[in-house]
Amino acid sequence: MEFIYSISEAFKDLKNPKMQKLSIVLGSVLAAFWIIMSLWFWNRGLLLTNFLISIMPFKFLQNAGSQFIIMIVWIQLILASLGIIYSLFGRFFKNIFSSIALVSVITFFWAFVFFVYHSEISGYIKNLLRIFPYQSIEEVVSNILLAFMFYSFYIATFYFIFLIFSVKILEEIKEGQYPQVDTKKEFNLLKIIFINIRDFLIFLIGMIIFYPLMFVPFVNILIIVFLWAVLIKESLLQSVFMLFGKEEIDKKKIWAFCILSVILNFIPVLNFYAPAFGILSIFHYVMEKKEDRLNLA
Repeated sequence: MEFIYSISEAFKDLKNPKMQKLSIVLGSVLAAFWIIMSLWFWNRGLLLTNFLISIMPFKFLQNAGSQFIIMIVWIQLILASLGIIYSLFGRFFKNIFSSIALVSVITFFWAFVFFVYHSEISGYIKNLLRIFPYQSIEEVVSNILLAFMFYSFYIATFYFIFLIFSVKILEEIKEGQYPQVDTKKEFNLLKIIFINIRDFLIFLIGMIIFYPLMFVPFVNILIIVFLWAVLIKESLLQSVFMLFGKEEIDKKKIWAFCILSVILNFIPVLNFYAPAFGILSIFHYVMEKKEDRLNLA
């Protein structure tokens, strides 16, 4: 029950005006920053991804190219659908929950369509790729791989900076919803910086180790989700512990919260709320544990 309750409360607290403002403003600013950085360093980054791509067999690249193109088309259809619906019926989606419901329905609709017709779509794209020279396919995959790397940099900085700026908001939520629970604040910024640097290095090592599997359909999505979860898990948990005190926890549930949080990074618009959902779900889980222990005392 604590798991479901924590998720429910996290979604409710996404309506907090301060949390919404922080998510949208910070997410937008960092998105703009990393877009500029990617444009500035794109050619240099391609030197790395071109090298990584060059050591992969052609069949892997051909399959990866079709899968990446399918994903891009899927995302574009989601964005186009959202744009059309918001332009026509935007007045009906004025709060975050209705927007989340709309994005989720559209996302799962196109996911269902692509799942049902995946073999036909994939086969058609592979046939198109055969008419291009090897270098063209290599360039497509290399550019998309580099885009994923820059997006991962964006995620890492977004979660880290969000943790710092959300401290006061979390304290306000705690006073409003868990006033009876005594906590001791010992937030150590240097420790959080160390944890983030360490986990980012682990993320990069994981990318190198699992690199060949990044070209296996469906497996690559699982690897990306896992590596992103590794990237954020410890910093989110330790931030909550520093702010509100340690507690006995089920580590599997913490992993689940982090996985649900990073999955939001695949969904346009909702990705702005991914760090907020991650920290809020863990926060409510830890506070519920504390409250249960207090009630039993």
